[in-house]
Amino acid sequence: MKHRGVPMLCLAAVFLVCTLPVLGQNFEGTPAKTGQASFKFGSQDLTLKFVEGGFNQVQSFTMTTLIFRSEAKPKVNTHLNITLMYQAPGKLDLEGSFSMSGIGMFWDGSYSGYKKGKSKCTMTLTKATPTEVEGTAECPLLHDETGEVGTPLTNVKFSATTK
Repeated sequence: MKHRGVPMLCLAAVFLVCTLPVLGQNFEGTPAKTGQASFKFGSQDLTLKFVEGGFNQVQSFTMTTLIFRSEAKPKVNTHLNITLMYQAPGKLDLEGSFSMSGIGMFWDGSYSGYKKGKSKCTMTLTKATPTEVEGTAECPLLHDETGEVGTPLTNVKFSATTK
């Protein structure tokens, strides 16, 4: 049982190293070229038609960080971040010990996102390849950066591709 955790721990460490450049907006891997996300943020219906990010392959997993914006260079810092770690279509286990998947909305200085063990969120991938992903999410209970209840994200539909 102890030996099964070591490869997953190594995989988690590799994922963290691969995603650190996200902080500087320099994405590793094959860049996402097209994509969009539509969702309800609180009471507002939004569609974000610009995506940036990258698709990485680590062993049999695809890891991607996607940032959806309303325009290529928006005046207001509003964007939806989706981080995914997957092998195939299906429901993602956000509460898993080694899960790297999550979702968060940045709204002009405020944040509402998934916090493991606290938030309520489901994410399902309907298409999941090394170069293309699409899926849905329902997050009726999210939290801000201090752990307080945040604004819900519901009826989320997203897609991105390297093509």
